Amino acid sequence: MDDYRKSISRENLIMLLMAGGIIVFNLIGFIIAYFVWRDYSKDSDFIARNGRRLLNFHISFFIYELISGLLVFLLVGMVLVPLVSIAYLVLNIIAMIRYGSYKDYEFPFTINFIK
Repeated sequence: MDDYRKSISRENLIMLLMAGGIIVFNLIGFIIAYFVWRDYSKDSDFIARNGRRLLNFHISFFIYELISGLLVFLLVGMVLVPLVSIAYLVLNIIAMIRYGSYKDYEFPFTINFIK
């Protein structure tokens, strides 16, 4: 196996850092990931495709969390908030595993805001 296959590529690292940054730093991580995606998407189709999907996923799940948070007043949100949060975390981890393997990941339950 040659050295390139043993090491993680630049594109994989950028996608992993974008996904991890959003999980850890939420809004600040999202803003940083947006600017990183905007700059590096010109150089790589992998980053352009998956970065757009990643950002759309986080915007969608922010809306889902907001709606389920408002539904707490109707007691439905007490079940929805933990489910949405767990789904958010699990789907992010799956995406990071896929990005580490240099594979595309299409997030489920995503609204396409950024085209």
